[in-house]
Amino acid sequence: MTWHPAYHDWVLAGDYAFAERYLKDAFIDVLVAHARTVAELPLSRGHQDELDALEAGLQSLRDAPLPPKPSDCPDLYFAFQRALESEVGPSAVGWLRLGLSRNDLDMTVYVMRARETSLARLRALLAVQAALVELAEEHQDTLLIADTHHQPGQPTTLAHYLCAQAAVVERDVERSLQALERLDRCPLGAAALAGSSHPLDRHAAARRLGFREPVASTYDAVAASDWQADVACVAQSVALSCSRLLCDFVAWAGKGVLRLDDALVQGSSIMPQKRNPVVLEHARTRCSRALGLAQAVILPSHNIPFGDLNDFGPDAQGALQTLHRLLLGALELTHACLRGCRFDTAALARQVAATDTTATELADELVRTAGCSFPEAHRAVAALVAHMARVGRPFNRAEPADLAAVGGPTLPADALRSALSPRAFVVRRDGYGGPAPVAVAVHLRALRERSGQYHGAVDGLTARIEAAQKSLRGSGKDAQT
Repeated sequence: MTWHPAYHDWVLAGDYAFAERYLKDAFIDVLVAHARTVAELPLSRGHQDELDALEAGLQSLRDAPLPPKPSDCPDLYFAFQRALESEVGPSAVGWLRLGLSRNDLDMTVYVMRARETSLARLRALLAVQAALVELAEEHQDTLLIADTHHQPGQPTTLAHYLCAQAAVVERDVERSLQALERLDRCPLGAAALAGSSHPLDRHAAARRLGFREPVASTYDAVAASDWQADVACVAQSVALSCSRLLCDFVAWAGKGVLRLDDALVQGSSIMPQKRNPVVLEHARTRCSRALGLAQAVILPSHNIPFGDLNDFGPDAQGALQTLHRLLLGALELTHACLRGCRFDTAALARQVAATDTTATELADELVRTAGCSFPEAHRAVAALVAHMARVGRPFNRAEPADLAAVGGPTLPADALRSALSPRAFVVRRDGYGGPAPVAVAVHLRALRERSGQYHGAVDGLTARIEAAQKSLRGSGKDAQT
């Protein structure tokens, strides 16, 4: 049949081009897995020649260029079927149609593509975390003033900040692995939605495709779209977390305390002095666009019947692919910036020295040494901050007389100097999770150990998928039973 030009141009042609570019190998893998499962049926005995010819024909499709989409052919599956019929005959292709619907075929291919892209993003996420950890290891003694509500808050270290960011990334790694675990179920064998009356072994088919197990309900296998929302929600979390890191790096670059490698900046067409940190901006915009695309994946599944539909099938795949490309780009650009940046520790030290951010520690010292309650100490230190500003002297140069002048208690000079020291502020905070180098070292060690576990999980799943692909793309029989 010839399709209406509007339907062909706006739907079928685009879906065909997308499938040819991104899904061809997965389609063939699924068809081979199904053909091998059909070959195990009792009724296939005596037809081995046809089944062997069918698999040979499927394998030959891998390297054969696809012709432009025929005007009377709706999708890639029917294009494959037509090519197979011309090569091995309709009778052999008939075995491929047994117990197979485009519903479970398409959904299996879409899940396999999501699994592949999710693994790629997870590897990029782990690379970002490793870069954060390595940068933190270099800066365990680099003091930094952390802001609260866009104002200088308290001294910490750059390593403390970077470890906190690495912990956020770690949670996104865990979310990614959890989503992959839920994605590790195969829809194949569900047919249209009720499965098949032929005793097709869905567990064997799932193993052939590198899945842990089949989807438990054949209805669920073709009707559910929550797995796509799952992937999109994880992507949203990654984009949100990554964008906050990038926002800080852009600000630090603007203040001159962070310098990117020359390969990551651009000059100006008119201002000779400029070194614009454009890669940070491009990474940040990709995070923003990924957030929008995540909604484009999720919203088509809102308020629709529970069944096989185009809303979350072919119509959602372009958004999923674009979301993947945007987020992968953001992660790889961020990784390049983390590997190719240098902090001006002297400039950071000057910023630390010029603030009054040790006020909290002075209040704590008044509680310890002078016997004040914390509210009393808080009021005295606030008055001292205002006094030092009035007299035009840095807060960290306050003397016991200055404290006495605002009605504060007597404090020995050495105790006052120690309480006003940003370095002492950090070192004293050596409890679990604190900024002191000894505490940060504990956190870094734990991050590295858990990262090894995450890499092991990724490598294990990757190896299982690659082993399945090797078998499916080999010369015939596999070892599945």
